[in-house]
Amino acid sequence: MSSAIELTESPIQSEAFFFNPYPIIAQLREEDPVHWVPGLGFWWVTRHDDVRRLLDDAEHVTGDRRAWEFYVPAAEGSFLRWVADNNLFALSRAEHARVRRIASAAFTPRAVARIEQQVREVIERFAAPLRGRRGVVDLLGEFCNPIPNAVISRITGVPAAGGDEDRFRALAQTTIQGFLGIGDTELQRKGEAAFLELAEWVRAMVQERRGGPRDDLLSDLLQAQSAGDAPITDDEIVILVSGLIGAGSETTAMGGLVSILTLLQHPEACERLRADREMIAKAMNEIMRFGFGGPGALPRYAVRDFELRGRRIRKGQMMMLSFGGANRDPSVYPDPDRFDLDRDPTELLTFGHGTHFCLGAHLARQEMRCMLDAVLDFMPPGARLREELMEFTPMGFMRRPANLPVEFGA
Repeated sequence: MSSAIELTESPIQSEAFFFNPYPIIAQLREEDPVHWVPGLGFWWVTRHDDVRRLLDDAEHVTGDRRAWEFYVPAAEGSFLRWVADNNLFALSRAEHARVRRIASAAFTPRAVARIEQQVREVIERFAAPLRGRRGVVDLLGEFCNPIPNAVISRITGVPAAGGDEDRFRALAQTTIQGFLGIGDTELQRKGEAAFLELAEWVRAMVQERRGGPRDDLLSDLLQAQSAGDAPITDDEIVILVSGLIGAGSETTAMGGLVSILTLLQHPEACERLRADREMIAKAMNEIMRFGFGGPGALPRYAVRDFELRGRRIRKGQMMMLSFGGANRDPSVYPDPDRFDLDRDPTELLTFGHGTHFCLGAHLARQEMRCMLDAVLDFMPPGARLREELMEFTPMGFMRRPANLPVEFGA
């Protein structure tokens, strides 16, 4: 790639970006931090301070997809139209704040303690068969992929019997893949259909809990209410839980994969954590900073014309906020391409910022910490990544690992 960015052709769409986005992101962050991607029709934003600002700048942008210049509404009266008109981004700031207060109230100390125990029980289910294993083990298929939705299934009360949990996981993964599949209309269509089925499933469970509360998250949400707030409605619970499932499944699975991959690539750090498990919580921040993001980005839509670093952003245009750009911005993180367990990263934007900070961040962090703790138990010292056996699934201009082959020894 030449030293100067050609604005008529975006390197975001190049083969080099597909296989290793970080060098291109670094060059864009330096030379063209608000970069127009002509083939896909959005701005790629790579500097930490810009990403942070735009995550919570209601004066200029929104996460409400309806503000996009190319938004095509679903049919009037359809479920997908209802979702578009009632999701958290579509609510007024006051209503959004009310729903967040109620959702937060559901995470009482008792509920959090119950959830941690459930998380550990689910992880042990998948970790136990891997202890003592030899040969090549696919840690994505056998460990990272099934855990997040098994956790969400458990805490929301979806029964594991009869294949329900597997179906739950498949729908959630298809939902988030559709969300991430920019430029792939078929992937987006499948994602919308999966979200429809998932939301109807949640609605049916909510009705069951109204008739008989249980010791699970749905019942907690029904019973939680902040002072002075109207009770949460079935529709709001459907939006909250469906969003938690859709967003939390794929991203947490990838978080587990990134954690394992990062430690395999830095064996000395892996052995430090194996010897001192108290370091895991702090290490997760550096793992997320260093390894989580890559080509991933979060969309925002301009609600007015404005200027950003000399670029004229038009009302209705999409901006993709680059986590890989923000997480490795040298103005915030010195020597950003070095993985350093002793670093204490601040200003991490992986879970968002401000008003729309991820409601499931606590759960996701808890899952990834517990997953990493289990991995350090069953993955033997000297285990190595079999990179030549890795496979990938294209997702628009990104690619998703389809496996994580790790050699556990003969």
